[in-house]
Amino acid sequence: MSGTPAAAKHTLPVRAKQKRAIEHSRTHSGAGAAKGHPAAQAPRNLFRAWGQIAARIRNAEICALLLDFDGTLVKLQRNPWEVRVPQRTKRMLERLARNPRLFVAIVSGRRCQDLQTRIGVETLHFIGLHGAEEQGKSTKISSAVARILARAKRGARTRMAAMRGMRIEDKGMSFAVHYRGASEAVARAAESCLLDVVAPLRDTLRVLDGAMVWEVLPNEIRGKGGAVRDLLAEFPAGTPAIYIGDDGTDESAFCELGDQITIRVGKAQKTHAKYYVRDPGEVIRFLLRLEAELLAT
Repeated sequence: MSGTPAAAKHTLPVRAKQKRAIEHSRTHSGAGAAKGHPAAQAPRNLFRAWGQIAARIRNAEICALLLDFDGTLVKLQRNPWEVRVPQRTKRMLERLARNPRLFVAIVSGRRCQDLQTRIGVETLHFIGLHGAEEQGKSTKISSAVARILARAKRGARTRMAAMRGMRIEDKGMSFAVHYRGASEAVARAAESCLLDVVAPLRDTLRVLDGAMVWEVLPNEIRGKGGAVRDLLAEFPAGTPAIYIGDDGTDESAFCELGDQITIRVGKAQKTHAKYYVRDPGEVIRFLLRLEAELLAT
């Protein structure tokens, strides 16, 4: 992720046995290649490929625009609750969502209600908690999985209680461990603790590695890749999709949408996205250009 102080990710060594025990969606892990997806590679600058992208959009009857939130539409903040969406961005999203040739969805690790409250655009479609929540649909995890998740949450809280700068966010069907406010030494210790807690539960839980956050969620939750795959199955075959995201939790979506317009925010060394933009400011620039293209055709 980019665009905020201390946005660079810590690279934390973990014991090999632990690392194999849970799923990490780091961009350098090659996740997706083993499932028949192309290997991660260096993306192209989005604006240098605009002509090719515009031609694809221009010829489409409808296009799906799928956007991550934190670090993509808005700059990251030290505390997630401090994030504010500028009025200019809200107005732009509302215009895009009302365009008959565009379907716009927010795909995030935040809860749907949080996204709806912060963005305040009723015409958007919301997918939250990495696909566990979706507007208009009801999702539940089994009681057995809920008990295991609660046990892992308690274990993480207990072991990290005295670790300065660490924060655990309860999201109901998942939980997040934030280390943006921690020193690198504390973050290393916290990761080791988290892996100790989750590794014995790997048949039920997995960990996604975001920017300065670890997301712990049940294997029953489909993830962003599964969410966008299911969503696009409701559209006519050949519908172009644009997906923009900024961290490892978006890589499963990039993998699923290998033949689509996939964009990573921040120039990652390796990613399954085809293109990159530097920061959320360039995301807004791209969306304004997309709007102009749709209005011109």
